[in-house]
Amino acid sequence: MMMDPFYTGEVLLMITDLRQVNFLQDLPDHVLHEWELKLKQRQFKKNHTLIYEDDQDTDIYIVRSGSVKVFRLQEGKEIIYNFFFPGEMIGELEAIYPNQARIASIEAMEAVHAWVMSRSDFIELAEKHPSVLKRAYCQLVDHIRVLNRKVCYLSFMDVRRKTANLLLDLYYNLGREEDDRIKITYKFTHHVMANMIGVTRESLSKTLKEFQDEQLITLEQKHIYILDFERLTAMCESDVPHPKQRRWRSEDSMPNLL
Repeated sequence: MMMDPFYTGEVLLMITDLRQVNFLQDLPDHVLHEWELKLKQRQFKKNHTLIYEDDQDTDIYIVRSGSVKVFRLQEGKEIIYNFFFPGEMIGELEAIYPNQARIASIEAMEAVHAWVMSRSDFIELAEKHPSVLKRAYCQLVDHIRVLNRKVCYLSFMDVRRKTANLLLDLYYNLGREEDDRIKITYKFTHHVMANMIGVTRESLSKTLKEFQDEQLITLEQKHIYILDFERLTAMCESDVPHPKQRRWRSEDSMPNLL
């Protein structure tokens, strides 16, 4: 029995209400209205870098539309750690920690609209409303869980198992059932997918072609469709103890996009 993923539709949308922001969902309306007046609005083009690793910039970003990737460059190679979508906050961990140097880079995957909050405003908000810190802690735990799994993918698996695990991760976070198939609602390039699991684009493309020949998946208009969920799961049955651990965010730290 498959689990319902977090996102049951396309992730491209524009949030207009601070109650849709994960860190702020517990705050009363009058507080949200007060803090909305302090936010700046910014727009970023696709491939624009919002944050550079080791930067001393201290702003916090709230994604309103579009998506961004979290990554590091090591000897010219990119490793993608995570993604953020509308309703999610970026940069809060460095704002809380005394050493404000950014721990990773953030780049727009497409055109992005964002609200921007200063570090001092965020600290004031967190001190007045402990629920903000609680949600920051939950998100930190989520990040650690994703990184732990990524270490396993990078260190202990061949390309087929890495790719199969990636497809299941994409299902549990960005999939929906459609016409007796499972559609990954977000279009990832082969280059991006390869950087998510630490393989070359050529190896990833070759493996996806093998999966198509084996009728595990199909590709249509740059969307991935999973055709045989059970067989794909069987390839990875010993890799993740529980399907919930594949999710990039726990339910407590997910934005309310309904």
